[in-house]
Amino acid sequence: MIKVNWKIDEAVAGLEAILARLRDLRPAWQALVIYLRRSTQLQFASQGSRSGSPWQALTVRYATRKERVYPGQPILRASDQLYRSVTAASPDSIVEIEPQSLNFGTSLARGGYHQRGEGRNPRRPFLVVTAEDRRQIKKIVRAHLRGQAALSGFEVA
Repeated sequence: MIKVNWKIDEAVAGLEAILARLRDLRPAWQALVIYLRRSTQLQFASQGSRSGSPWQALTVRYATRKERVYPGQPILRASDQLYRSVTAASPDSIVEIEPQSLNFGTSLARGGYHQRGEGRNPRRPFLVVTAEDRRQIKKIVRAHLRGQAALSGFEVA
């Protein structure tokens, strides 16, 4: 006869350990910030085409002025302050990581004007989550959860 004896206390302790680890997604959020910065770089580089909605061209008047003041700079990248705020760590970046949430963006008001299309600014969304981004986000979070389950002694397929 073979017997397996498992006390409920051991099972509960194991489940409590994994639950504690699964509640803190900060490592996944840190990886996600890297991913979001890179996908935003691609959105800027494609001038919106990456997400399927190319940005409206500059007006002739503004394009002429911009070329004088910021020669060679593409749309939404005159001084690059907005670009840096969402593609790198800068004083204008918003990256707030909590165990259960991530806030990512820019503190620059003009970012919102361009994202939403307000005032004289046409809508040029630079913070976009595509279907492929959603798949990658799930993959990042899933990898974190698998790792945490393994650290808690659970076999993960």
